[in-house]
Amino acid sequence: MDTKTDPKMIGLLAVLIGILMLIYPFLVGYLVGIFLVIYGLLKVFT
Repeated sequence: MDTKTDPKMIGLLAVLIGILMLIYPFLVGYLVGIFLVIYGLLKVFT
């Protein structure tokens, strides 16, 4: 994955998670956990 696209992807995911936090506050923990796992796997395998 390009290092130029990483900040854009992270920013887009942050916006989506922020919107979902406003709508479904009880899902925040799960979404943050899933996001961190995916981000960690991307960093390990790329």
